[in-house]
Amino acid sequence: MMSEQEKQYIVKQRALGKSFVQIGRELGRCESSVRYAFRHIMDKEPKMDEIIPAMVLGAGTPTTPKCKYCGRDFEKPALGGKQLFCSAHCRNAWGNEQKRRIPYGQVCEQCGREFIAFGNPHKRFCSRKCFADSRKAAQADTCVEVRG
Repeated sequence: MMSEQEKQYIVKQRALGKSFVQIGRELGRCESSVRYAFRHIMDKEPKMDEIIPAMVLGAGTPTTPKCKYCGRDFEKPALGGKQLFCSAHCRNAWGNEQKRRIPYGQVCEQCGREFIAFGNPHKRFCSRKCFADSRKAAQADTCVEVRG
């Protein structure tokens, strides 16, 4: 059973951005019990004197983060982890930009045809068919006929 001091400590540390694992290590408790206690505390209807503003918690002046994709300021919830984007649209657009693939010109080891490999400079075959043909040829070379 957690004491009221521990519960208040959990709420304050979460408001400051600490993870459940970090708080659990500080309290000498496992992460799952800290998470359970926090959710149980947050599920209760808060009374006016239990609401803890960010300024009282020592967070200083609240800063509004900038979106990593579009650069706009956005409101971040007091409790929760890092939020880098203002919306799901910006998060997805940024992720798609990171996935841009570089084209590499290659020559297929099986058929000798030139092809373009996107994002992988070590690609060896132009198609699944050439890959399968290469495997079959390699197996045929290693098989030895045994006559008794």
